[in-house]
Amino acid sequence: MTTTALDGRKVSAVAPFRREPEGVLHAEMIPSACPDPKLAADMRRDPYWDRLWAPGSQAVWTTAAMARQRAGDATAGLRKEMQLNQDEALEKLMHGYNWKEKLACWAVLDSWRTVTAEQMAAITGRSYLADENGSTVAASFALGLMDIGTFRDPLAIRTSRRGALYRPAHPDAFENLIRPRLTWPEELSVTGGTEWSNVGLHDRHNVLATELCLRAAEYLPLGAVLGEKYATVDLLAGSGLGKKLPETYQRRADGVLVRADGLRIAVELTATTGDSFKNKVRKWAQLMTERPLETSGLTVLFVAAPHPDRTAGGKDPRAGIYRTLAEVLRSFPGTGEDSPASRIGVANWEEWFPGRHLMSEAFFTLRADFALNDAKGPGKWASRELLGDYPFTPWETFDATAVIENAPLLAATPYWMRNGDHTRLIGSPSSRAGSRLVHKSPARPEKTKGRALGEAVGAAGKAKLPERLRITG
Repeated sequence: MTTTALDGRKVSAVAPFRREPEGVLHAEMIPSACPDPKLAADMRRDPYWDRLWAPGSQAVWTTAAMARQRAGDATAGLRKEMQLNQDEALEKLMHGYNWKEKLACWAVLDSWRTVTAEQMAAITGRSYLADENGSTVAASFALGLMDIGTFRDPLAIRTSRRGALYRPAHPDAFENLIRPRLTWPEELSVTGGTEWSNVGLHDRHNVLATELCLRAAEYLPLGAVLGEKYATVDLLAGSGLGKKLPETYQRRADGVLVRADGLRIAVELTATTGDSFKNKVRKWAQLMTERPLETSGLTVLFVAAPHPDRTAGGKDPRAGIYRTLAEVLRSFPGTGEDSPASRIGVANWEEWFPGRHLMSEAFFTLRADFALNDAKGPGKWASRELLGDYPFTPWETFDATAVIENAPLLAATPYWMRNGDHTRLIGSPSSRAGSRLVHKSPARPEKTKGRALGEAVGAAGKAKLPERLRITG
């Protein structure tokens, strides 16, 4: 329930984290942008309401080194595809079909960190990547590019081949064996031109963040959706804006939702309160004071997503999340459009997604609570819709939508958001080298026979760069 403040904003009349969701629909009733209905949200397991983890637990992982060590153990039951030696695995990966999908698979690992097999299939658009028995997944595992995990549930009988978890393994395998064999456009599509990394592996946290961003890509009118790798403070407020930040600014959000006008919504999932959460809020607030909205487009959205057993058990950590956020923001006074209080919001997973495969009206508008009022308690919070009544006008020298144009270059972008040929964004090898191919004109063109270089022949069309020198989605 809400009331209206004097300035017209909707103000919570009850504790925001206890609001009843409004306008709830099942995902199967909502058109998904994902072209394959078998990969859409209503066909994936719900990582929150399906309780894939018990509170405080983690997944169980198997690495390539573990598989080789157990290869001679008859009780291990490891498939032959996962016991390939390095040369065999590399041969299988570098040759054969589905090359673009292999690149996308590695890009998803590098960008999103930890994903379910179903999420991998949804982002890449290839259902066979949901099966760890498939050749691409098995060979990537055998080469040491990825680890394969499962949910820790001793009472469950695994019947689905879409029940695995994937995460990036140690970067040595990619850096030493794969990167040297990629063209520059391929390397760019996988890593964004940076190092392959396996930092920030937090099983439940990463899977929930991926699911949230994936649902946003499916059901919301966004310009781009970026994974954790591209949610660093440096990209959002430093080098990504052509500016420098102190080396102490080495943190990152869990993902970025980019509105059609270029507004950046850095998503931070949180399940608990404490000193680390308080420090995180304070650092974001300090950054807001240094980077105006009109020159950065930066907002931050904390999504409270504690384990559902904890919210139902009487001790609800969401109250502490709201209380801590309000406490920190008191050190950054002001409620103007450029203030931290106006740019740092908090939302509830259970209000956005109140049940298995359910979505509420609050999610479709990205409604969140902002500490904009002088009152204490529930009356302090005003609701704003980040996809509705949240204005943003970029400064004239700030190209806020450039990120939307460039996001399709990344193979970790959901595949329906990167359709088409995007090679023009990086240019040809000669243009990148700063040179231009010159074709000398014939001295007597009227006596010249044949076709001009690159001229279309029949139905073949105009000559293009080789496939591996282009970026297509």
